[in-house]
Amino acid sequence: MLFHLSELYDALYFLAMFLMIVYKSTKGNLTEAEVPLAASLALTAGSGLLSVHFLLWQTLVLWADWVLSTTRLVLHCLEAVLQVMAIAALIR
Repeated sequence: MLFHLSELYDALYFLAMFLMIVYKSTKGNLTEAEVPLAASLALTAGSGLLSVHFLLWQTLVLWADWVLSTTRLVLHCLEAVLQVMAIAALIR
């Protein structure tokens, strides 16, 4: 029963996170400050390392682990590129 509820929660969690990312991307960085973006970039790098851990350094990597971790890592890379572009635009 808990496994089923956890599965439902994971799906809803993913949907909520996706919708919040879309919402946040349309709002942008209204404060136009480089420090919060740099901090976010550092946290993104840390989270990316965790994704690499789940992708490569686990004892047993399942196909689902590989798909989810690779997807998350690609999204982290895209996020990092966009953060660097935003910091570069703010510095000018």
